[in-house]
Amino acid sequence: MRGKLSLLAGVCVAAIANPAFAQDAAGEPDGIQEIIVTAQRQSQRLQDVPIAVSAFSSEMLKKQQINNSSDLQLSLPNVTFTKTNFTSSSFTIRGIGDLCVGASCDTATGIHLNDMPMVSSRLFETEFFDLERLEVLRGPQGTLFGRNATSGVVNVITAKPDLSGFSASGEAEYGNYNSYRIRGMINVPIGETLGLRVAGLYNKRDGYTYNINTDSRIDGRDMFAIRGSLRWEPGPNTTIDLSAYYFREDDDRSRIQKQLCHRDPTGILGCLPDRLANETTNGNATLAGLISSNEFMGIAVSPAFAALGLGSLYGPDKFTGVVNPTDPRTVNIDYLPTYFAKEEVYQLKVQQKLGDQLNFSFTGGYTRNEVRSRTDYNLAVENSYVGNPGLFALAAFANAPGLGTFFKPIADRLIPNGPTGNICQSDVDYNDVGIYGQGKALCAPTSLDFDESGLKYTQWAAEGHIDSSFDGMFNFLLGANYVRGETKNNDYFVNAFGLDYASGILGAAAAASGATGGIPVFRPSPFYHSDSRKATLNSYGIFGEAYFKFSDKLKLTLGGRYNHDSKTLQARTLLFSDGRSTEFTGGNAIFAPFGVSDITQALNWATADFDKSTIAIEPWQENKVTFSKMTGRAVLDYQISSDNLVYLSYSRGYKSGGINPPLSVGDVNNTFRSE
Repeated sequence: MRGKLSLLAGVCVAAIANPAFAQDAAGEPDGIQEIIVTAQRQSQRLQDVPIAVSAFSSEMLKKQQINNSSDLQLSLPNVTFTKTNFTSSSFTIRGIGDLCVGASCDTATGIHLNDMPMVSSRLFETEFFDLERLEVLRGPQGTLFGRNATSGVVNVITAKPDLSGFSASGEAEYGNYNSYRIRGMINVPIGETLGLRVAGLYNKRDGYTYNINTDSRIDGRDMFAIRGSLRWEPGPNTTIDLSAYYFREDDDRSRIQKQLCHRDPTGILGCLPDRLANETTNGNATLAGLISSNEFMGIAVSPAFAALGLGSLYGPDKFTGVVNPTDPRTVNIDYLPTYFAKEEVYQLKVQQKLGDQLNFSFTGGYTRNEVRSRTDYNLAVENSYVGNPGLFALAAFANAPGLGTFFKPIADRLIPNGPTGNICQSDVDYNDVGIYGQGKALCAPTSLDFDESGLKYTQWAAEGHIDSSFDGMFNFLLGANYVRGETKNNDYFVNAFGLDYASGILGAAAAASGATGGIPVFRPSPFYHSDSRKATLNSYGIFGEAYFKFSDKLKLTLGGRYNHDSKTLQARTLLFSDGRSTEFTGGNAIFAPFGVSDITQALNWATADFDKSTIAIEPWQENKVTFSKMTGRAVLDYQISSDNLVYLSYSRGYKSGGINPPLSVGDVNNTFRSE
């Protein structure tokens, strides 16, 4: 729970970023441009709203060249926007942002599209087009906007059909990096009560980043979006808006940009925390480097297997001598990024006047989106493994009498052309068997260290509220909302040759000891896989505000909201073992025969337990949590003039807790609390 007490005085419209001025017939400024916002769930002049709001009309966005969220932060105080390493994004307002990673995590900034909450969205992958306005509310907004608005709210309002006449617009541009950007809109009235508006965007360009290894450019864009809107006004008191939106991106966008590192020569840390430098991490500090080392093989497995290590933790590592280019737009990587995302949003909004003094508003919608991306997480090309002494030892073990039974299947898959040929490793495999099963193999002279992040999300949302416009001193707003979200296949993979190598050697060591009854095995999964199979959210809230206008200038606002969230998570994490392991070499190791199509065909799958919190053997860890909280706000505002407002505001926000994804090795609390 976060509380905030703020005293904001001065010119309220100063919250508008560089506002335009209306012109009179003589061409002189006639006053401050009036912008209507819905920051208090009602249409109000921005100058009358006692909230720290920055509102951008479509003209302002164009004038200030605000094309996307990254541009937006340059025109806003106390606001930053970042893309995270797990295909998500985060707005930080007044220092409060999103530090949580997981399927059940929530942002600290509420994201809304046409007043509808977007719990997980690709809205900020694309560029802004055909907007009516964009509102950014700073400070806790829990009373009217509900859960997860502890830092504020970003509300994107799209342009609606104009029934007064036909209009159309379009623009096209071509620039360097073979950049194409096309935007267009057409507005068509259909009779006097119906109107249609269609708008779209296409953006394609080559990447700004040059990759030395492939002599090519990466981090390009290839995306399009289209939105159709229908407005029906069957009578003077009723407005119905329908909209449908589709977005798709398929390109080589990179999730991460240039990384600075002061290399740790000891290998205890990958990078030292003392200063930044254009160097590369020490590979001996990585998990793949550790568990494929001579020391790990000789100490953690058996002294007889020390020669199988791919290198010593006290010697040169896989990045020794690798140069990190100083140019921020130049990299040297051996795995090219891929990025795919798509989203559909369908919305209905009904506004109905109930007589002269009451208004009813309903907003509902359905959205689904998908994202999946890969990137070279080390941003470097490793030294070649061709001719590595450990691979010669593997070839010798594979041809040795007795031991060859257990090591030859490994050599056949990892070094099919012998220790002087290319090495092969696992591609991403959702069945968790990789190269040793029926998964796809990737072959190269070096280890292709990459990760993949992705998810599929669907959401239903509905909200209705009634507000009054009585002539007396008292008015009110009363409403309720419901959100149901479901996340599927929220996966995160880390792939590297060293992980495949350790998976095979550990399995062969166990088989050679007699633990598998003479059956050659490997230890799945041969890569790191955080697998959140399914996460659900059911949330509802009841909210209201009362407004007491003591005079034409002085008003008191009192508001409250009850929030209730219920979350579930079905997940497991794999790396050589099940969910009860405490270390890599033993514990609850999983042993699978070579050639299987799925991890469930492992020899000891029946005893593989991925839930530490129960006595029963479970193939997944399943948890459920609920959170409830009352929040509210109190505001006293005084209207000095039609354009000047001062106010004293106290507000409290709420961000629900969640469920931690399980670890494959070690332990972590199952849940975390709300704030």
